Amino acid sequence: MENKKKSAEKTTEATVAVYIPSEGTGEFLEGALNGVNFRIPTDKVVEVPKRIANVIVESRKQIPESVRAVESYTGAGGRKIG
Repeated sequence: MENKKKSAEKTTEATVAVYIPSEGTGEFLEGALNGVNFRIPTDKVVEVPKRIANVIVESRKQIPESVRAVESYTGAGGRKIG
């Protein structure tokens, strides 16, 4: 019985609290990481595994870069620039 408890403790992942605004996301942020699907509610603080929080942080960093790229593209009349 004690071996099962120890193995369960080893597989427990560290979690962190995250807040994801619904703007641009909707009611949920949905995705997959290593074949595991996740659906995180927005506009409230929730606990998620640290590895999922890291993915969210990295993806949120990409948004301003993507917006700038789209603005450049549309500003050039939809022609490839560079």
